[in-house]
Amino acid sequence: AFNAELPKMDGKEAAHLEEADARRLLQLLLDEPIKYRAAITFDLLSGLRRGELLGLRWTDVDFENETITIVQTSGYVSGKGIYTDTPKNKTSSRPLKLSRSAFLLLREYQAWQDEQKALCGDRWKDKDRRIFTTDEGAPIHTDALSKWFRSFAQKHGFPDIHIHSLRHTYASLMIADGTPLVVVSRRLGHAQVSTTANIYAHVIASADEKAAQVAEKFSDL
Repeated sequence: AFNAELPKMDGKEAAHLEEADARRLLQLLLDEPIKYRAAITFDLLSGLRRGELLGLRWTDVDFENETITIVQTSGYVSGKGIYTDTPKNKTSSRPLKLSRSAFLLLREYQAWQDEQKALCGDRWKDKDRRIFTTDEGAPIHTDALSKWFRSFAQKHGFPDIHIHSLRHTYASLMIADGTPLVVVSRRLGHAQVSTTANIYAHVIASADEKAAQVAEKFSDL
């Protein structure tokens, strides 16, 4: 199946950014073209899978309630090209409440896209009001965004991260902040909490170690 998820390699940590590096990444993105800045920043603020991000449509966004709903994904297969599919499982089809900054970013990006649409006129290629598109409104090739991000990360000296690391960063920051694992799992669209626990075992262990030190607050007594 196109949406099949490969099994997780045992003992391999999910590559992610610590909070300080994530902040630096967002700061550096401010100097990049908005078509890339918006997609990468929004991915970090939402934790979406790459296919979910590229399949997102304006009709899936509720600006008033500051939520998005995952209803389709976008992928690429050699010989088939770019295709649209349903989310990988029932829990992947999910509403997500996001931060105010995420929606302010979407508004800024929407204004840019409207300008592009006006410039292209009849040459505008969008068919389903997709959010993240090429300059001509066509769906973005999944590898195009990944390659751009890889180049950006290397240029600025970030560790060996890839676009999926943005999702891992989103999850890791939630866990480090004490968000219940069941909530993290639901927001990521995992079918089972155990999947989340396995992928982020090292982050959970680190958070647990910090929690164990809470009692040290009373060591003077």
